[in-house]
Amino acid sequence: MAYILALDQGTTSSRAILFDEAGAIAAVAQHEFEQFYPQAGWVEHDPIEILTSQLSCAVEALVRVGAQPRDIAAIGITNQRETVIVWDRATGKPIHPAIVWQDRRTASRCAELAESGVEECVSAKTGLVLDPYFSATKVGWILDNVAGARARAERGELAFGTVDTWLVWNLTSGQQHVTDVTNASRTLLFNIVRGEWDTELLRIFKIPESLLPEVVWSSQPVGEVTTTLGLGGAMIAGIAGDQQAALFGQLCWAAGEAKNTYGTGCFLLQNIGTEFVRSKHRLITTLAALRVDGGAAVNNLLMQFQADLLGVPVVRPQVTETTALGAAYLAGLATSFWAAPNELRAKRQGDIRFEPQMTSQERAERRGRWQRAVERSRNWSE
Repeated sequence: MAYILALDQGTTSSRAILFDEAGAIAAVAQHEFEQFYPQAGWVEHDPIEILTSQLSCAVEALVRVGAQPRDIAAIGITNQRETVIVWDRATGKPIHPAIVWQDRRTASRCAELAESGVEECVSAKTGLVLDPYFSATKVGWILDNVAGARARAERGELAFGTVDTWLVWNLTSGQQHVTDVTNASRTLLFNIVRGEWDTELLRIFKIPESLLPEVVWSSQPVGEVTTTLGLGGAMIAGIAGDQQAALFGQLCWAAGEAKNTYGTGCFLLQNIGTEFVRSKHRLITTLAALRVDGGAAVNNLLMQFQADLLGVPVVRPQVTETTALGAAYLAGLATSFWAAPNELRAKRQGDIRFEPQMTSQERAERRGRWQRAVERSRNWSE
């Protein structure tokens, strides 16, 4: 039997999930890894532990169904997105622990950049705001705080990547230094209007272009696994940041469709179509057919409450592991494991729909009570 292997590299654990032709889960393996907090507001991971835990999960998942690497039709990778790793191109060794997306050490740098007046330029090119959440200032911090790193980067000796890039580099024994458009778009360095690394952004954040990976589509073959650690010969054909993968896995392919993931954080994404549109309030303001996933999505009371407050139906898929499913879909489509997107929609069965049960007046009253409770909690915290 053939499978799609999804490598789901998250913030607190690595997982591997095998999906069969029907899009059903055949096997799952998961390993947690250590979190490091060197100072208040700092969060780091060991890149080597990320890699070894992910490989261990992959092999374990294959063993559970008695599969061999030749049974893997393709590999899809999804990952914690803005986390930054910089490594030596010659040795493949990281020069510093991974700086995690949650890390706030570059808050002052972002404030300096905002005061310099570049935020409008950055936002117009990236659709993002100046915040340490994103990758660019983290990369700059490593270059400025690891002895000799900036000079080495200028000489082309170092490579930068988010976690997807790090995994692909190692799985292909350094032959592929790539990221996909979804991960690139979260770095503050990628111009999403033009679809390329932006020279002006690189200048603003003082990032040498030689560090950067090639940007590929989320669904295309990028290279075979060359390692002998149980996956040799399998084709990597799908890459997407975790929340974008979940959006695709939820089949939110039409403008107006949205999904919400209840995981380490609460992440809402909406498909706004193919035209670049910036929010005037730094928020998503309109929603439609909300789809949900993540651990808390199994709570029926919470899902009904969500539908009542929004006044729109909330749809929970039978397979709630939609982040991994999205990565699997992307890889499977790129290798003709699935013929076309419509085939995936036809295979989806068993979704549960929560319809709003409140009247508009009840909804307004409930929202008002919720807003007052939030305001009281803010006052208490102050």
